[in-house]
Amino acid sequence: MGGGERREQLALGETPNIAARVQGKAEPDEIVISAATQRLVAGLFETEDRGQHELKGMSFPISLLRVTGEGTARSRFEVVARRGLTPLVGRDLEAGFLAERWEQAQAGAGQAVLLSGEPGIGKSRLTSELRT
Repeated sequence: MGGGERREQLALGETPNIAARVQGKAEPDEIVISAATQRLVAGLFETEDRGQHELKGMSFPISLLRVTGEGTARSRFEVVARRGLTPLVGRDLEAGFLAERWEQAQAGAGQAVLLSGEPGIGKSRLTSELRT
């Protein structure tokens, strides 16, 4: 934003507004998050409920939580796996390929497999199935 020689990069919209309001509810050396953020980091961090809060500019109260420490999960996949996984469907070819390479490695034939792709396509799930 701005004109001429003076320009600033600003984050605009509801999300940064809510973040600023939530930050204002935190005490020094404390991390406070909204319930929406907590759903994204559940299992990765331990939290303590701080109840509903009226925030300036919001038409409804927001649930806030204080982060109390690290959770025991080390990845988002681990969090989902604890809740229970649905059956693996349509990945027989990939799962079979990995199982064959594992068998070859166990037989002494060195193997290297690169499993890559966009986030969320099931790389961790395939690896979990192979371990099982």
